[in-house]
Formats: sequence, structure tokens, C-alpha cells
Amino acid sequence: MQRAPRTAFALFATSIVLTACGGGDDHEPEAPLNTDYSSLRVAQSRNGALVPVKEPNALLNPLKNGVRLSLDPGPVPATAGLNAPLANGESTYSRTTVQVDGVDEADLLKYDGRYMYVVKPEAVPASLTVPVPGMTRNVLKVVKTNPADATIEVTSEFTIPGEQSTLPQIYQVQSAAGTAEYIAAVSQDFSGWLLPQPHVASLVVQPDRTRVQLLDVRDAYNVAQTWEIELDGWLRASRKIGDTLYLVNSYRPRLAGLDLPAETQQKREANERRVRNANATDLLPKFRVNGGAQQSLANASDCVIAADLQTNEAYTDLVVITALDLRERRVADVACVSTNINGVFVSKDSIYVGGEGLPTTPNGAAFTIVHKFGLADGAVAYRASGSVGGRVGWANASYFMDEFEQRLRIVTSQAAATGHDLHRLSILEETSNHALELVSILPSPEHPEPLGKPGEQVHAVRFHGKRAYVVTARVTDPLYAIDLSDPHEPFIAGSLELPGFSTYLKPLDAEQRLLLAIGRQTNSDGVPQGMKIDVFDVARLDQPKLLGTQLFGEAGSTSDAVSEPHALSVLSVDKRHRIALPIDIYATPHPTQAGRFVWTYSGVHLLEVDATTAVPTLRYQGAIKTEESSDPSNYPRFAFPRRNVIHGESVFGVHGDSFIASRWNTVRP
Repeated sequence: MQRAPRTAFALFATSIVLTACGGGDDHEPEAPLNTDYSSLRVAQSRNGALVPVKEPNALLNPLKNGVRLSLDPGPVPATAGLNAPLANGESTYSRTTVQVDGVDEADLLKYDGRYMYVVKPEAVPASLTVPVPGMTRNVLKVVKTNPADATIEVTSEFTIPGEQSTLPQIYQVQSAAGTAEYIAAVSQDFSGWLLPQPHVASLVVQPDRTRVQLLDVRDAYNVAQTWEIELDGWLRASRKIGDTLYLVNSYRPRLAGLDLPAETQQKREANERRVRNANATDLLPKFRVNGGAQQSLANASDCVIAADLQTNEAYTDLVVITALDLRERRVADVACVSTNINGVFVSKDSIYVGGEGLPTTPNGAAFTIVHKFGLADGAVAYRASGSVGGRVGWANASYFMDEFEQRLRIVTSQAAATGHDLHRLSILEETSNHALELVSILPSPEHPEPLGKPGEQVHAVRFHGKRAYVVTARVTDPLYAIDLSDPHEPFIAGSLELPGFSTYLKPLDAEQRLLLAIGRQTNSDGVPQGMKIDVFDVARLDQPKLLGTQLFGEAGSTSDAVSEPHALSVLSVDKRHRIALPIDIYATPHPTQAGRFVWTYSGVHLLEVDATTAVPTLRYQGAIKTEESSDPSNYPRFAFPRRNVIHGESVFGVHGDSFIASRWNTVRP
């Protein structure tokens, strides 16, 4: 249910966990202060449906236990670390590469066909006093493009107000015609970790915060900030659907008034008294707009918890999902749950938060807990929870999950008795009792063929409608084509084995014929060599074919696109698919060490897949060199960001401090 704008509130806790109820009137004696926290333990993610919080203390008490654990000299377990894919019809210019059509992802460059919007870090002048080291100031550059002659003009350089711990990533808020009216810059401030104090005290002074700044770019020559919101918590993922921005934050309560370090029993008792008397205002996340007064972000009733939570269990973190209406500039809705985060997947209808559940026995198997939240017109509502065996991959974890026809598909890996990982594809669906129930699993008794050979790891996963593609590798690169047309009986329809491995897969067409793969070549020992780009014909799942391969450089060559899909740009028009990605080429033999190579050049590499003929082809167009080596001891300078767009017959982009503009047909190998 959507909510009105938030106002501050105070709900006072009336009971505690480790002692009998305290408080009451001034004449009642204080309950004994217990500062022995050895019986407390962090609540683990568990299987089964969650229940809404109906009484505030059901949430506040485990949060208090989490604060108590942070006071203990031992380490406090932290929340686990962590971020059809075709555009709607054909466009004349490339857009940010995303996983799900209609679900935008933040990046360092956005383009609306007229202007590039680029965020870059800026050196802080020595004369400027920055309160905490490690913070940066960042600039939004607005660059006008002319695709007719491949020229550009920098129209604005706007310093984004304030300092951030990370470079902001941006979204467009567009008009009905598709032009950018506002840029939403999403950044973090975790400077409290850098203060020279015990970490609990530091984070009370400067808690983790996520900041969203709305920049008015309707006049490309005069950019101005028009709205800002700061929310408590560390940003784990964000997505934008329409004008609604969804933020997934990890929030840890930061309780003021604690005396740290607490070397004496008197100080420990004073801290326990402070924890005991903490209320919802103290313990739950807040936000503020335009630097104004703090307001409550989440009520206890916005959260769901385990039905069997024990009195000695602690919540050290909450995962808070916030929906921001960027058009109306307000908090539209909030939901929260306590769980680890190993991956977040967002479809048009749902958010899935996946976290690792710890084994209940010393030799127990790891599993992944998944919580589903429904999305509808800015509202966020808990729907269901379930579990699957194994862990989700760490690199591009969201790509290991997908939703199709209201079912979740997920690929996990689990250590087997053989010492090698067992890779599984599981399909789950929501039931009426808020459970994500297992529908099928692969391998299965009916289809026992494994996903990968012994010792191989999963390097890439891509779901596409009623299909899935999985790449496993150790020395060679098996590509598995999986038929998901019957969700109750998935099976491996075909496979293809090649040298090297791929880390990113992208379907290129709606006909489900062409599949692009970005990865690395390997030698006979499985050691990565140069960059490798493949295109496959997967029209017949049972007979995937390699259509073409392009190799770039020798060992040491790399591309941001290996691990960051946003570094890849693709424009598909009339069955021609143009591709641009940055690559650092190592191809110059080392002057004294045989078999080694040094850096040769860096540049934007352009390729084209021509599907106008009966047999599509992959062709290397050439490279726009951005810098070259003049000495064998040189390394490519750190250039950030490196992003590109393709607009008609022109290519534009940014390479660190430099902008790129070129006609496609003038580029040569």
C-alpha cells in the first residue's frame, strides 16, 4: 500500500530480552543490568515464510541484541557482501546495457540521443578542507552530441553538492518524448568507518548513508540541484522502473549515548541501560530531505521477521527496500527484512533478495534463502520466501536469478562430497501461504546430465524467456543451452565446448538466434590469455553453433566489460548488431622475458554482427585508440569512467578525462 509522506514518530520499547521488563514509574526498582552477552547470537537466515511485525518489540528487541553484540569485544558478523534483455523496439542509439527490459540500472553515463550525462571524480583542491579523508567531490558533465558529423560540445560541468565516499551512479528522469529532464545521482557516505574512533562510536557520529540528488538538466547549459534525500544505510542495489527508484540498503542501528570503550563495569552497565531504554526512533532507519529534520523511514510494521525468532537472537542489520517517487519527490513505500545479501534481482513486478543461509550442523550443506517482494505502482509488499541448495555466484550475482511467468529461476553451486562443486538450476513459484516452492531442479533423476565437468566453475548465466545459457569452465568453455519451456521439467538441450571461458552473455535478437559472449582465451593449462568475443547461433537449442570469434591481445589484455556489463554498448538496427567495448591490449613482447607481453595500447573496439545473410557473421571494424605505450615499462593509466554509446553511424564516449567522437566507418583495425 502506498503511503503519504513520512513524518517523525516515536514508539517506546517496553520490554527487553535479557532481563525482566524494566521501566515503569519512578517508584519501581530497576531490573538487574545484565552485561554478559555471551548467550546472544546473530539470527541466521532460515527457510520458511516470514510474518509481519504486529508488535514493535518483536523487531526492536532483536535489534537491541544486535547493538549489544556490537559492544562486545568480539567481532560482529556483518551482512554478507555483495549488484527478455532487449530494448522496446529498435532505437537509433544504444542505451545502458541492462539485465531486464524496462528495469533501468544506474551507471556512470546516460544518453538520451541529444546529450551524454557523465559523472567523474574531481580532485579536491588543497585549499578545501574536507572533514574526513577518503571522500570525493564529483562532477556531472553534460556533453551535446551531433551524430550527423560525430562532433561534441561540453555544455556544462556541474559539481555535485557535498562529498561522497563513492562516485555517484546516475539515472535519467525523462519526459514523455524521452529526453532527460532530471538526472538522479545515487551515492554513498560511509566516512564513519574512517574516523579515528572505535567503530561503534564513529558510526554514531557519521552513520552509513545513501544519498539521492535530483539534478535539473532541462537547460543543458545551466544545471542545478533541485532535490536531495539522504537515507540511513549502505546501498546494496538500486533499480528504476518508470519514475520510481528502488533502493536496497543494509541498515545497522547506530545508538547515540554509548560510552566507549567501556573498560569498567560501571560503563558497561550504563551502556546496557541505554540499550534497554532505546525506542523505535533510536533503532529504526531515518531519512531527511534537503538537509532538513530527520524523519522516520521505516516503522516496525513495515518489516517481516521469522515466526520462530528466539529471545537470544540478534538482528545486527536490516535490509530496507525503499521506493522513491522521483516525479513527486517523496518516499512512496518501505519494506524491510533481516537477511544476508548475496544477490538482488529486480523484474518489473518483483524484487528478490538472495542471502546465504548457514548450515545448522557442522557438516551441513550451505543453502540460499530468497525473499520475494512484489512491486506495483511504487508499493513494496512481502510476498514469499524459499530456499535452494548452494550459493549464488559473487560476480554479477543478479544474472544468476530471473523471473519468468511469475516463477523464479536461479543457478547455485554447492560443494559436493567429491570435492567439486555441484551446479544446479532451480525453479520456484509462489504459493498461497507465502512460500517459494520448488517446482523443479536440474540435474534431476529424469535428466541427470551435470551442469559442468568436475572442477569447473560457473562463469556466466543468462536467462532469456524459456531458455537459459550457462557457461562453466576450467580449461575449456562448455556452453550449456537449457530448455525451460516446461518449468516442471527443464533439461540440457545442447552444449558446445570451446577453449577459454565467457563471463558475460547477451542475447542479440528477439528471434532467439544470436548470443554474444564476452570473455577470455586460455592456454592449455587454463591460464587466461587475451580477450575473446564469440557469437553463437542458438536458433536450435540442441545444436548451438559458433558463428565467429575475435581475439584481442595476449596475456594481460583485459576489458571492463569482462566484469561490468555496463561497459558494453550494443545497437541493433535492421539485423545489424554493432558492439563497442574498451580493451587494454597487451601484445608487445617483453624485452627480456620470453613469453610475456607488455601493454601496447588502449581503445574502444568496434565489432558488427551482420544477420542480414543466411549465415550471420562477426566482423571486427577497428579500434579508436585512446592511449598508446611509448616504453615497455609503461602501463595504461587509470582512466575512469570508460563508457561508450553508438548513435547511428557515430560513436561517442568517455575515457577518463577525455571524450571520444568518431564516425563508425572511419575506424580501421
